[in-house]
Amino acid sequence: MKTVLIVGKKFSSLTEYLSSHGMEYVFLQDVRTTKFPDKKFKRRVLADFSTKETILEAVDKLKIPPDAVVATYEDYILPTAWIAEHLGLPGLPVAAAEACTDKYIMRSMFREAPEKISPDFIEVGNEAELVEFARNHSFPLILKPANLSKSLLVTKSRDMEELVGNYRRTMDNIERVYKKYAPNRKPKLVLEEFLEGSIHSVDAFVDKEGMSHVMEQIVDYQTGYDIGYDDNFHYSRILPSKLSPEAQVDFLHCAEIGCRALGMRNSPAHIEIIVTKDGPRIVEIGARNGGYRERMHWLANGIDITGNMLRLAFGDKPKIIATKNESIAVLELFPKTPGFFAGIKNEEELRSLLSLNYLSIKTKIGDFIGKSSDGYKMAVVVILHNSDSKQFLRDLDFVNNSVEVATS
Repeated sequence: MKTVLIVGKKFSSLTEYLSSHGMEYVFLQDVRTTKFPDKKFKRRVLADFSTKETILEAVDKLKIPPDAVVATYEDYILPTAWIAEHLGLPGLPVAAAEACTDKYIMRSMFREAPEKISPDFIEVGNEAELVEFARNHSFPLILKPANLSKSLLVTKSRDMEELVGNYRRTMDNIERVYKKYAPNRKPKLVLEEFLEGSIHSVDAFVDKEGMSHVMEQIVDYQTGYDIGYDDNFHYSRILPSKLSPEAQVDFLHCAEIGCRALGMRNSPAHIEIIVTKDGPRIVEIGARNGGYRERMHWLANGIDITGNMLRLAFGDKPKIIATKNESIAVLELFPKTPGFFAGIKNEEELRSLLSLNYLSIKTKIGDFIGKSSDGYKMAVVVILHNSDSKQFLRDLDFVNNSVEVATS
């Protein structure tokens, strides 16, 4: 029986998959962030994640050497690369793992690509550097953490006054947000050109030879800005894509160049790209599958995302041929106005939609909720899926126009 070491947080769909496919697993978890550290669990091993050395010490004490090592969350990509290298298992090269978890390093490596694939940028060390970059570039500009995920603390500024205000507000919140979501990382900010265009993403699987098996199924996004919110979260993820065939060819080519520029191997890749008037430009590449992709691609395309991630971890080739092409949408709902959660407008009608596949309310009545740019996560997740595309579009239209997160 093969054993998989899962680094970091538990991901229930992964553990269920491993059990159903006759594989054993064990978690390597950070002692500082886990619940009930004094309790002993059969499949849990605790480690001090503050240094590489303490992580590897814990790995060396495992009772059964793992046959593969994986991570499903951004914070654990680099430790997983260290562990794979230490154990001689297929894994992402450490340099690529560092690039995939630090947008400054990533952008620097993109500069060496044979084609222009990303925006101009700087690492921001202080307000003076921020202002100097802004004076030499056109607004709007994007200020973002170099090493956080989920659009946390990402802001768009239309002029110098707004940029300085966003920077100061970010600095007021940055220690709190990192402590909560990335306790092992040092806060780091990047300022970059705003890319005008539609945003999309695609997943890929990079094999042990460094060949990128890029999926054909491009996911279309809408951001909070697209739907009238003053916030940069990803509101919707939708399949199939509405990009033209020509644009899709250029998009997939750009994704492949990006993976190659980072030197990725033995790893899934999640590539976010904005299609501008000058061509596709990469926002970021994560060394993991994109959010909700396991459910999205299985329901809409019949593609086993988790199975492909594991194939790479065992040193095998992925299998990404689709068996169908159906409609699916994942929508993350935030409040328009920060405040205390008061419920979901038209919740009863939402629950009765024929296309409703999943509904998760992430907060409780009375809890304070707010913007992604201020460090808050989504309040509600809605997933719609239907083989009948007309019914799907009717139900999606209802959610877009009639469902909101209410605050008081």
